Amino acid sequence: MKAEIIGIKEGVIGVEVIDPNGNSHLVDLAVDNEEENDYHGQDVYPHSSSERTEEQERLMNQVFARARFEAHTQTEYEILRDGWDPRQLRRGIDALENMPAEEFDEAFREYYHALINPEKTKEEYGITEDSVEFPGEPQVSLIMKGFCINESNKVVNVLSDFCIYYSNENAEMNYTTGTFASCSDNLTQITPMIPPFKEPPDDDDDDFVYPEDFRGFMIHNLICQIRDVYLNMGENPPEQYNIQGFGKGTGNFDYDQYLPWK
Repeated sequence: MKAEIIGIKEGVIGVEVIDPNGNSHLVDLAVDNEEENDYHGQDVYPHSSSERTEEQERLMNQVFARARFEAHTQTEYEILRDGWDPRQLRRGIDALENMPAEEFDEAFREYYHALINPEKTKEEYGITEDSVEFPGEPQVSLIMKGFCINESNKVVNVLSDFCIYYSNENAEMNYTTGTFASCSDNLTQITPMIPPFKEPPDDDDDDFVYPEDFRGFMIHNLICQIRDVYLNMGENPPEQYNIQGFGKGTGNFDYDQYLPWK
């Protein structure tokens, strides 16, 4: 998609987006007034979400995401969260790559054990068949663990709690527990989001060496998150990020083609 800032007036950023079909969209982002709604105008697709096809709805969402990305990267306004800015995610990768092994182990050992033993994680967080809102045994589907980096791309804090997504075949949605913690304003928050290991490595597994291979898992997830930021706004990811694997939990694209286990 092509996007261009066409004006900034009274706290509203105007962005024109040309979708892959050559159609023009005008998106007004109200950046100085939280109570004012954003505007998305176009004359080609149905104006009501209920009247649009699934593909049309996805395209409309991609256009809006593309407009927000353009406003975030081309103006002084902070529109996107750190985890939806590829530049910040790239800094998170650099921070992980440069951590000494002992420091990485101390910071993320708990995260590793939560992913290789999801049954224990469920027990610690009280995710039981009696406590959930759907029938059947709940299964942990995703565990998020945030960390904070400074301007020098150094990890200076690891957020203490997890955010855990869980569901099963009977659930119509993912449920969450834990804490959506955040970094202080002068730091950048990076949040790996990784499904539990389907086949946890054991002590005799020569193909998986902790902590370095787990560091690789976290970096791989952040690369896939960068991929998903582009896919979410209808863009082809840069070649170095266009890989298979789990990135974001959801997005405005066909996610199944990027999951090797599907």
